[in-house]
Amino acid sequence: MRRSCIVLLSALLVVACRERPADRDREADRRRESRASRAASEELVIRQTIALTNQTALRLDLEYVAGRLDVEPASDGVLAELDLRFSSEEHRPTIDFDSTSTSPTLWIHSPKRRNDNVDLDRLRDNHWRLKLSPQIPITFDIEGGAFDALLDFSGLKVANLNLDVGAGELDIEFREPNPETPNLRINSGAASIDARGLCYANFRSFIFNGGAGKSDLSFDGDYQGEGEVEMNFGVGVNSVELSRALGVRVRKEGSFLSPISLRDFVKQGDTYYSENYDTAQSKLDFYIKMGVGHTSIRWIK
Repeated sequence: MRRSCIVLLSALLVVACRERPADRDREADRRRESRASRAASEELVIRQTIALTNQTALRLDLEYVAGRLDVEPASDGVLAELDLRFSSEEHRPTIDFDSTSTSPTLWIHSPKRRNDNVDLDRLRDNHWRLKLSPQIPITFDIEGGAFDALLDFSGLKVANLNLDVGAGELDIEFREPNPETPNLRINSGAASIDARGLCYANFRSFIFNGGAGKSDLSFDGDYQGEGEVEMNFGVGVNSVELSRALGVRVRKEGSFLSPISLRDFVKQGDTYYSENYDTAQSKLDFYIKMGVGHTSIRWIK
């Protein structure tokens, strides 16, 4: 009898051990589904469409603590189309707009922090989507803490761009010529910046301040005229790509701890010139100040 009980208990233990991983997997799946369902049920959304009437210009004043941000062109006849998703009432953004002004400002701000017990995981659930008019010039003033963004300015009339971001991953795109001649300024703390089609931006001045993040800046596309680029790099790896059609002059300031890689440039004193600098129709002058890190400047094949 005792032997039979031992055999039975052993069999039950074997079955339990065999079932335990499957049970754990099912329990994990149940918890994930519960979290996803809870997040979906708790997600809040603001949707708003502002018609284009008598406005001749627009300024976007955006402050964003954390989350995801997408900017792209709207349809004709629309000044702004907003789809703002946030995880709780505590994170509800404030929107302000004067529809009577011909050159209005659209304010979209995250709420000010009321305490230090901020749930960063919940903040990352925020997702703001903005579509803006391609028919009028727009000045962009964007300030953020930690967010990932796709800023697609293709087809928009970018009058000026001021971007301040602490951390995150940002993709900036110009895939069409910008009819305006803006000043661009990007301040990056520890963010990763990937900017494409910068020549299409048609800027006259571009200031980039990088901290501890990584930057890939591509000056591809058609550029008309002459412009100035100031780059202040801190700690990190930085890559600059240049269109072969550009005449480029580079002045560098930094120590032996901040090497720079330049190919197909002619050095005269402390200044580097592209071989086509004197004959190029479009020119960019670069002033690069480097901290501790590495910067490469290369031509686009």
